[in-house]
Formats: sequence, C-alpha cells, structure tokens
Amino acid sequence: MTNGLNDGTRSPIVGFPMPGPMNPILGYLFSATVATAFYIIWLFAVIAYDTAPGQTTSLQFRLGFAVFFSIFGNFVPALGLMIAPWLLVVRGYRWVQLPGWIYFSAVGAVSTVVVGCVTSSLAPKPLFIEDQTFLEGAIIAAERQGVCMLLAGLLFGLTYWILSERRRTIAISAGAGL
Repeated sequence: MTNGLNDGTRSPIVGFPMPGPMNPILGYLFSATVATAFYIIWLFAVIAYDTAPGQTTSLQFRLGFAVFFSIFGNFVPALGLMIAPWLLVVRGYRWVQLPGWIYFSAVGAVSTVVVGCVTSSLAPKPLFIEDQTFLEGAIIAAERQGVCMLLAGLLFGLTYWILSERRRTIAISAGAGL
C-alpha cells in the first residue's frame, strides 16, 4: 500500500504516480479508435466465418474489406457524428446518479446503434441494391450490424470513462475530502 494520503494520483497497489485524466477530446479519439478496431476485427471474423465451403478469401482481402466497410459503410461516420451529442453526454453525467462505467457504457452502446443505423440508412448504396425507405434501411442495419455496433459502442463508452472521467472523479472526490 502507499504511504500517506491517497489523493487519487498514486496507484493503491504499487505506489507510483499515475497520470491524471486524459483530455476529453483525446479520450474521445482514443475511444473511437478502440471501438473502430473492435468493429474491424468483428467484420474480419464474420467474413472469415461466412465464406462458402471450399472457398477461401485471403487475409488481405478480409482486412481490406473490413477497413473499407467501416470507413465508407457507417461506423466511422457514425462516430464522427456522435461528437456533438457526446459533449452533452459528458455534461449530463454530473447530474445522473449512476456509476460512471454503467452510464458511459450504456449511453455509448445506445447512441452508437442509433447513430450507426441512421448513417447506414443515409449512406449511398450501390446500384444493384433495391431502393428502400429510411426506416427500412435503419432496420436492415440494425438486423445486420446491431450486435456489433452495440458491443463496439459499449467498449467506446467504457474506454472513454476509464481514460477521461474515472480519474477526474477520483481526483475531485479526493480533493473534496470525501
């Protein structure tokens, strides 16, 4: 254990100084990167699993397709559109009586699914895909990518909380003498 007052800046196990809270913008960018990496890995695994028996796809094709689909499909644009609402989420955390890991994980998951389905529905479609209404496109996106977007959003919110808000909460409570 550490000697002296634990003001939230020392590791309770080892006793060395820990960095403070990350800048919220950097926390958002790093969390978006982690969630995008999860999304790409998920798509990579789905492509590998869904190939027909006897057919193989190369590692480069699967990875390239997953990266292309995440950028031009809906996930990266969804995270780009979530910047402004996420500022409201962070400000709203001060008034919510939930633990941070639950709040940020839940809001990250729900907002990623909602914004991801909206951007997927609005994204341009190839000519061989039949016309669909906005609601039909959002429902198709939720059916095909809903679980992946939900888990990536949960990871996004949890990562943001760990990097940007958890250390801030510890430092505030230690400074207030709580």
